[in-house]
Amino acid sequence: MWWIKIRSNKKPIIIISGVFLFLFMVVAFMTSGTQGLLIDENVAYWADQNALPLMNYASFIGSSEMILLVTVIVGLVLLIRRNWKQLFFFFTVSVGGVVLNLALKMLIRRARPGDEVSYIEVFNQNLEIQSYSFPSGHTMRATILFLFLIYLSYRFGKNSMLKFITLIVFVALIVTVALSRIMLDAHFATDIAGALLISISWFFLCLYFFYTPKQASYQMFSHR
Repeated sequence: MWWIKIRSNKKPIIIISGVFLFLFMVVAFMTSGTQGLLIDENVAYWADQNALPLMNYASFIGSSEMILLVTVIVGLVLLIRRNWKQLFFFFTVSVGGVVLNLALKMLIRRARPGDEVSYIEVFNQNLEIQSYSFPSGHTMRATILFLFLIYLSYRFGKNSMLKFITLIVFVALIVTVALSRIMLDAHFATDIAGALLISISWFFLCLYFFYTPKQASYQMFSHR
């Protein structure tokens, strides 16, 4: 049984963050080499052969509008319940994730598939800021949001079956959004891998600072 149980110390949290950060750096390095290009071409070919009409709907789940709507709802629930610590945690991991994504895009400046110039768009309004390819913003937004929802279910949920179902559903949504960006030819496979890795690293880094051992006892990403 592979599992992570966090009870009395925060060391496993920062280790997880560090491991995924290292993996992200490996993928980022690959994007400038032939190995990364080969992976992207092979996955792109597979995506072209297996494109699904539903991918447009999956991509919409990770859009700025949808993520913003869910973020506001979650934030309001935490505000009404006056759970200030979780609200501040959510604000930090969400807003910080957006800033981190923009910073990485501007730092790496990788062109999108087909060298297509794309601009950051919110509610059908272009912000006249070029949106680079690495890492995928859709994937990062969805991953961070759904990781937080998984965290809430394991942090406050009491029904084990409900926790398991929540885990399966949100992991499936993360994977679906990620795949949709490849199948719609909006991102390279390494853009998606990088987004997933840095999102997990960022989430656990924030969790490290907001986690209280004496009040929390939960399991995450368990598999029997």
